[in-house]
Amino acid sequence: MTPHRGAGEGDLDLDLTLEVAGGRPRHADDLVVRRWAAPKRALCLVVDHSGSMEGHAVGLAAMAAAAVVLARAERASTSVIAFAKDALVLQAQGETRPPAALVDDLLSLRGKGRTDLALALRTASTQLNRQSGAERVVIVLSDCRPTAGSDPLTALSGLDRVDVLGSSDDPESVRCGQLLASRARGCYRSATTYVRLQSGLITLLS
Repeated sequence: MTPHRGAGEGDLDLDLTLEVAGGRPRHADDLVVRRWAAPKRALCLVVDHSGSMEGHAVGLAAMAAAAVVLARAERASTSVIAFAKDALVLQAQGETRPPAALVDDLLSLRGKGRTDLALALRTASTQLNRQSGAERVVIVLSDCRPTAGSDPLTALSGLDRVDVLGSSDDPESVRCGQLLASRARGCYRSATTYVRLQSGLITLLS
């Protein structure tokens, strides 16, 4: 419940109204009402472009980036990071790029190198911390099998939730993705096909 000045939908907060109006409200703008408001959200999409993400998986990544950016509302700001052994910020938090430009960038990346998921999560935390007072959420599209860097489970500081879109049906990949999501108060969704990715995104972005 958050306070709002002026008459409108919500419950009148008499105490705050009297305080704001000096004890004598005279106009509708002096009234303070409280109504439900969704929390602000800072969202970072982290996309794997290591050697395990080739062909079909690149298309999945492009679709995910476009969906996240297009689904952005006033209460959510977004950033997009592509990672392998390093982490490349394709859209910084608080900035806006056309979805088509992000898709082009992702399609131009070729799966290569090892997977440093811990670095990607730390980079996401840095981006999300630019948005003060918001819920800091990461969506990871990856097979979640790190082959470089430290343990991703040690890189969750500064994040409120990490959701995982698993790009592989390999049992070990699924296990790693589910463990990451559970440790980071998130959820795991399989995203090995366009239909599954769409379903997962609808769930996570709702």
